[in-house]
Amino acid sequence: MKNVIKPDNNNNFINSGRVCRGFPGRLFPIGILGFTLLTFQLTGCFYPQPQQTVYPETVNTVEEVYEDNEVGGTGLPFGVTLQVDPSVLVPCDLERVVDGDTIIVHNPDGERLRVRLTGINAPESVHEDESKNTEEGRQASQFMKDLLEYVDVVYLEYDEEEFDQYDRTLAYVWIDTGDTYVMVNEIMLATDHAEPVYIKPNLRYADTFRLYEG
Repeated sequence: MKNVIKPDNNNNFINSGRVCRGFPGRLFPIGILGFTLLTFQLTGCFYPQPQQTVYPETVNTVEEVYEDNEVGGTGLPFGVTLQVDPSVLVPCDLERVVDGDTIIVHNPDGERLRVRLTGINAPESVHEDESKNTEEGRQASQFMKDLLEYVDVVYLEYDEEEFDQYDRTLAYVWIDTGDTYVMVNEIMLATDHAEPVYIKPNLRYADTFRLYEG
């Protein structure tokens, strides 16, 4: 004969003389727990939160940029050789790079100057006649921008004539690397982004610039 399980008057179940607690009373807490877990899952509480990326502090300084490019046996960036007496230099705030041989600065009197780097010529990149612009010119322009990216102040050294026929300021442009000054004109020559030109009377560094011919 099969055992018959039936509830008594207290909603308990009787089986072979043993009293068991009713199923509804046991299932209620389990149901609440299941509902809670489902709610957490739907609300994303159990999904792993995205880990916050912590970037190390990066310090880009003029010193680091130029130290990373020391080549040759001179111990100076890009293997340049020229040095200067700082007393002859005029500090100017750099506004922007125009192309591979021209920059815009503001002198100590607040005047805005278009500076043509003396003794060098870079290929065209911003000529109004687009047919005259070249890929080499665009590369030279970008190199100059990278070179001066972290520079706020440049230092101008003038030769015999300070202006050209277009009323641009003619100057040798120097950068303070922290340890010394290096000339941007020479760097452009040393990296093959410009060629030397010799226009009298501004020939102060002509002998050094001739080393970069060809």
